[in-house]
Amino acid sequence: MSKWNLTEYYKNESDWNKDLEQLKSLIPVLEGFQGKLNDYNNFLEFFKVDEETTKLFYRLYGYAHLSSDLNLKDVAKSTMVQQIMIVVNELSQKTAWSSPEILSLGKEKVMDFLNRDEFLKPHIFPLEKLFMQQKHVLSEVEEKILSNFGPASSVSTNLYQSVSIIDAKNEKVTLDSGEEITVTPSTYRALIAESKSSEDRRKIFEAVFKRYEDSKTTFANIYNLVLQQQAARYKSRHYENALSAALFANNIPESVFHNLKDVAFENTNGIKKYIKLRKEYLKLDEYHTYDRFIQLAKDETKYDFEKSKTLFFDSIKDLDSEFVSMQKEALADGFVDVLPNDGKRTGAYSMSLYGYHPYILLNHDFTLDSVFTLAHEAGHSAHSLFSNSNQPMPISKYTIFVAEIASTFNEHVLLDHLLTQVKDKNQRIALLQTAIDGIMATFFRQTLFATYEYEASELVNKGMPINADVLSKIMIDLYKHYYDLDITKEKGKQYIWAYIPHLFQTPFYVYQYATSFAASLKIYKNIKDGLPNAFENYKTMLKSGGSQFPVEQAKIAGADLTNKETILAVVERFNFLVDELEKTLTN
Repeated sequence: MSKWNLTEYYKNESDWNKDLEQLKSLIPVLEGFQGKLNDYNNFLEFFKVDEETTKLFYRLYGYAHLSSDLNLKDVAKSTMVQQIMIVVNELSQKTAWSSPEILSLGKEKVMDFLNRDEFLKPHIFPLEKLFMQQKHVLSEVEEKILSNFGPASSVSTNLYQSVSIIDAKNEKVTLDSGEEITVTPSTYRALIAESKSSEDRRKIFEAVFKRYEDSKTTFANIYNLVLQQQAARYKSRHYENALSAALFANNIPESVFHNLKDVAFENTNGIKKYIKLRKEYLKLDEYHTYDRFIQLAKDETKYDFEKSKTLFFDSIKDLDSEFVSMQKEALADGFVDVLPNDGKRTGAYSMSLYGYHPYILLNHDFTLDSVFTLAHEAGHSAHSLFSNSNQPMPISKYTIFVAEIASTFNEHVLLDHLLTQVKDKNQRIALLQTAIDGIMATFFRQTLFATYEYEASELVNKGMPINADVLSKIMIDLYKHYYDLDITKEKGKQYIWAYIPHLFQTPFYVYQYATSFAASLKIYKNIKDGLPNAFENYKTMLKSGGSQFPVEQAKIAGADLTNKETILAVVERFNFLVDELEKTLTN
């Protein structure tokens, strides 16, 4: 079974420690350029040393972060992550002067410097963005003060991981059969899906959510810390609110966020129809949120990692050859860690750092969903391979906003391929459910969470108190509107806000799953419909890295996210799939 081979970074920790000392030694070198950037030679040399420092950081951080995620209970590995972050925070503090000093030179002089040397030209777009943000960049003294709070910015993430994973106890439950099982956040979905007893499903669900209910006050205080940190940053930098601060740097119109939020909120009839279909078909007296994991059709198929790869590769085999090659490279041996383990970080991700092959973390559970997760993460890694091989480091890193386009595009391709392979009614039901559940999870659920984030941040903006009851009330109301379900009837469910790591670790992230899903659906439709240059346009986006603003990149690929119709198209597809499921169930 595939596991990570991290020797691409380091063969031993001794070499890692030597490089950590080297990184520390570069901090005073960079600091020594303060007040000297008005001279072209110093300007050039500063950016050369800065690139050397960044590359060294990527190597150190990549090894420490990936090693730690394989076992969050490994104190030595988590200490390495802390060590590198301490150094990086010092680096941030000692170079906080650089942006104000560059701005003080004036845009005309800076652009003249950048155009004199090929090495500097990749910095043109990032520094144009800096000048665009000029009104939000503070004085040298103010920037240094803010940078002093850098070490505190990771405290909320560390606290969250400590309470939710490291110090959390995995509960054991006794099933109706008498079997005792251990329930974890990584396994509970599959356990519920396999359960035939409503009582067992309840026990399994309550076991995994017990940690969030038991520590609700702690989680609420951690989330309040996240919100207060956000508020301190946006107020210090003179933004109107947290949303504006999150969107401004990438020139994303706030209307994109609000249109998404409003379209989802105003179009929930299909969700309620789907839940009604499920309740009736499964003959449930009451429908609970965790009943969503029950399969409508019995499918005993187990998808191991190799079979999952084969299915995905079969789905893309007739697409553009360069695209196919990158997807296969994304899943090469040594760069995917497949199975769940005690202490391993939950969920799935692809991590890419310039100069290194992307690494994929999975918690593969042999379900059809895990096949789609594999395709999803392969999309991320292939995107990074495209970007890193076509862009220099300063403009290689694409934004989160376009990241999910590449991953969900793969899901569309895989789904359509599997639908063509359907042999009987049960298979069609299972695939339709997978497609519908995918939109439920990626579009509606993420938009619900984004709406929660927005409403919570607005409470802070208005000076309102934050506690577990306040946060739960937002979720209770949203779940009632979206699903017509009262989550107070499910023990622990009202603390769903504590279950979502992104809300704590990467605020205003999750809405981009939904916007990207809408964009990728449009791009995929363009390709299926045979629009001229549709695939080339898509590859242009994948190769463009971070060289343009993300809304423009999506538009180049064929999806205009400033147009509400692009978002409404997802609702239409969802409603169509629900109608198809209804026909299949009743035939």
